[in-house]
Amino acid sequence: MIGMVRVISDKIMAATIMDLVVLSDYRGRGIGKKLVEHCVQKLPHGDWFAHTSANNFSFYQKCGFEVNDPTINGTCAFYGYKQARIDAHR
Repeated sequence: MIGMVRVISDKIMAATIMDLVVLSDYRGRGIGKKLVEHCVQKLPHGDWFAHTSANNFSFYQKCGFEVNDPTINGTCAFYGYKQARIDAHR
């Protein structure tokens, strides 16, 4: 196995990425980003969260997540409701 992602979701409105792992020899090849993109595609109008350390915030920002305070550990968020409003789903 090269990489994996573990998600908890209600399959309707919200999901949380609990773990995202890519073997060190394969990092920097877009595998982690692809895993996150695949997750968001499964629940595109839902709100996604990733509870992670501050050193991973830039990765999640590249995936379209927002970071409120990058100086502390916490949550990155991808608000699907923004796209849902554009698509008239919410």
